[in-house]
Amino acid sequence: MSQTSATTRRIVRTLAHRKLDWSADVWKAAPIVQNVSQFRSWVATAEAQAEKYKAAPGPIDFASAKKAVRDKELVEFMETFYKSAKVPAETYEWDKDDKEFKLAHFEQVKEQAAVYAELKEDTLKEIEFLKSTRTSADTTIHELMCNNPTIHEEIEDELERREWFKDVGIGAGK
Repeated sequence: MSQTSATTRRIVRTLAHRKLDWSADVWKAAPIVQNVSQFRSWVATAEAQAEKYKAAPGPIDFASAKKAVRDKELVEFMETFYKSAKVPAETYEWDKDDKEFKLAHFEQVKEQAAVYAELKEDTLKEIEFLKSTRTSADTTIHELMCNNPTIHEEIEDELERREWFKDVGIGAGK
């Protein structure tokens, strides 16, 4: 049993009790999309491996091996070795520096997700505003001025300075 498989089983056991909503907006933030898809594929692989190896292996049938293998002594040696071997369970200790780095990175990702959530809200409000103030043939000058105060100020300033033909190019030099 390798360290990776022991770690994988431990993580999958921990995550098995939780339901992750992969469609949540937090997983769709632009810089982390690729990392999330890699993580999702890793979780799927880990779950498949955990399912495959969740039960202890069955006993080895040395009798059938003795019939199939010419060297009976080799099979007997392997059988005695198998019965006498006491393999300790492997444990994995997460490196302190790596753990701190990963947790800091995770906090940074959560902050980015919060920023993108705010940006999304602001963008949706802006889209609604633009839809509600869309200029059409029925839009009056007053509505246009109210919806675009900077344009209104610019036009008023041009009128005060008597720049009647500034945008069309007539009399610009006079």
